[in-house]
Amino acid sequence: MFRSLVILAVSLWIASTAYAGEAPSEAACGNGDAEACFYTGAEYAQGAGVPEDKQTAVTWFLKSCDMGIPDGCTTSGYFYVNGDGNVPKDVEKGVQYMERACGMGHVDGCDKAIGQRLSVQSPAHDFDKAVAAAKAGCEAGVKNPCFWGLYWAWDGNEGKYPAMINQVNAGWFAERVCDKYHDVMGCDVAARVYANPDAPTFDAQKGLTYSMIRCDEQKSGGDCRNVAGVYLNIEEYELGAMYLRRACEYGHEASCSRATEWETYNREMAEYNARMAALNAMVDTPLSEGRYGDAVSAAINSTGSRDLVQKAILAAKSAGRMGEVATNDLYATALWFQSGPVRAAADAEMAARGTGLEGTFGTGTNEPGMANARWNQLYGSNAPTYTSSSPSFSAPPMKSASQISAETKQKYRWAHCTMKGSNTSATVCQ
Repeated sequence: MFRSLVILAVSLWIASTAYAGEAPSEAACGNGDAEACFYTGAEYAQGAGVPEDKQTAVTWFLKSCDMGIPDGCTTSGYFYVNGDGNVPKDVEKGVQYMERACGMGHVDGCDKAIGQRLSVQSPAHDFDKAVAAAKAGCEAGVKNPCFWGLYWAWDGNEGKYPAMINQVNAGWFAERVCDKYHDVMGCDVAARVYANPDAPTFDAQKGLTYSMIRCDEQKSGGDCRNVAGVYLNIEEYELGAMYLRRACEYGHEASCSRATEWETYNREMAEYNARMAALNAMVDTPLSEGRYGDAVSAAINSTGSRDLVQKAILAAKSAGRMGEVATNDLYATALWFQSGPVRAAADAEMAARGTGLEGTFGTGTNEPGMANARWNQLYGSNAPTYTSSSPSFSAPPMKSASQISAETKQKYRWAHCTMKGSNTSATVCQ
């Protein structure tokens, strides 16, 4: 607009001055002044100080464009589109000049070029080139082309341009509209286009990113639910529960009971892990101090964990310290393990001690009741029993917005583990 006013002012300037050999600004242009080159074009276009010659004016306008003044390309394009003065009408050529200006961030260039590409009456009509111009203008920082491209690609601008509907383009424009302008529709479309594993545009990292923006910044309960589904599927249960609760708080009622289920599971799992850590310490501490007999005894009599007995026995065997294991602990080990390397280690040590029970204690004719009776006979009490190291509770079934395949699950896990600030866990990301 400023330079348009300049052209008008130049047309009124030097009205009574005799023509010199060159335009008033031409010398400054020759010295590298880009603005002067534009003004030289304006002077030729208006006959200010030189004979009016719009074809020559275009030469100077384009030179100014080459030097970074996009108005020069837009003005040249306008002359060609309209066949102004002695410039031959060439709509396609004119629109190309305007598109160049658009790609340099010139608002007017974008408006005029894209308008020509959209118009079915224009010789330059071309939807694909309209999209290309919009992308160039959007990248150059012009706002409207970003939104126009989104509207065309998502729903054909509410059905006006059905041929322009394109999910790939919708994602491209939606990303920029969301990132640059924090627009609700842009973020929503980006989440829809990229987060659906069944869509050809699926991109785990982008899908998770834009779904989280919709949830965290725009308070969309449905998107919070989708984020929760992703995290539950990649076994990030704490984050899954957190986003289910957030979905509930943002009005997604179906997520409320699910949030409670997963919160309960996480709490119980944390308590279980704490108990297991304490039990492991009962065995790990004596093992680290080389007290193998004490480690096996603690595993059997204090933890009651079959897994920890296995750990302690195999450690003692590897260290050549089975001789430190109490005989009653060998019997208990044989009772708990019917076969395998742990049973073999216990039997070997019983044979070395001449107990005569290797290979028989707790097996064969020694049914559980009979083995316990033998223990009672030996020690005057019932035989120790073991518990499973697995938790007695199970996780709620995992549901997500769509079924995520194993490959997709890996892609979401990778996305979570590589996203900045994603609070990754060692279990999932290593």
